[in-house]
Amino acid sequence: MFTTPEIVINLLVDSLVYLFLLLAISIAVRIVLFFNPQEDTPLQYRLQKQSYLLATIALFALALKIPLFFYFVYALDKLSNIIPGAMCAAGVVTANRYGVWLFLTKLLGIYLFSLWIILHLRDMERRDYLLTKRKFLLFIVIFLVATVEYLLLWLYLLNLDLGKVVSCCGVLFNPVKSSSLFGPLLSLPPKIVALSPYLLLLIAFVGRGWLFRLAHLLLIPASILAIILFFSPYIYELPTHHCPFCLLQKEYSYVGYLIYVTLFLGTTFGLVGDRKRALFFDTIALGILSGYVVGYYWKNGVWLF
Repeated sequence: MFTTPEIVINLLVDSLVYLFLLLAISIAVRIVLFFNPQEDTPLQYRLQKQSYLLATIALFALALKIPLFFYFVYALDKLSNIIPGAMCAAGVVTANRYGVWLFLTKLLGIYLFSLWIILHLRDMERRDYLLTKRKFLLFIVIFLVATVEYLLLWLYLLNLDLGKVVSCCGVLFNPVKSSSLFGPLLSLPPKIVALSPYLLLLIAFVGRGWLFRLAHLLLIPASILAIILFFSPYIYELPTHHCPFCLLQKEYSYVGYLIYVTLFLGTTFGLVGDRKRALFFDTIALGILSGYVVGYYWKNGVWLF
């Protein structure tokens, strides 16, 4: 297994976080099974005290996982300087069969972690403990996802072959190649795909309840696909460059971090029904993307698509 300082930091912090989750899981199971705020027994008092301790441990561990995801992407990007054929994190992720699954599991994890933190904060505002069992049930799901993620991380790193030539992002995200990473999705019309995030944002503005949440559930995949097919060439000012990872590089002012963080915050708040914050971050994310399109036309007088 080859390591760099960035990878070592990821492993150490991930191991520390998983240790905290491992120590907390037994308490979470007991609370889900036996906690009943309507009962006045020594067991309930003990579980109530343990719930505060567990919430503190979980809040610390899960708060680390969110920035750690972005640091992991940064570490992969640094590895692209070492692995033959890789130009950015995209080639490194696909260096073996575990990389894509690891990345998707980490992405799922930070959404679950964020939802847990929001649920916990709402539970702390209440006096009836109605959300206590729900948040620790979600914690158990998070622990299972984190276990899979931790195993995939080791499998990925142990099977990372620095002598193997990988595909660059120009191949992986090439709409012309049917064998590329997203296959048939990349053959969709760019203009139609670009409209989908705006349509979902419109639905979110006018929708309520489940419709509002559904719009935000679809907004992340729709936005990422729109970035690949339509928006990224405007940011790179190159019609053949469609990589969503190169946006995170210094040459493009690390604008990808701003785009992805605002999309992440908007969709997370949207999934829990926080309209004000969700629409605020959604608008910022799409505003940044739209600004690059308008800016390119303003400078060059032509559209790329």
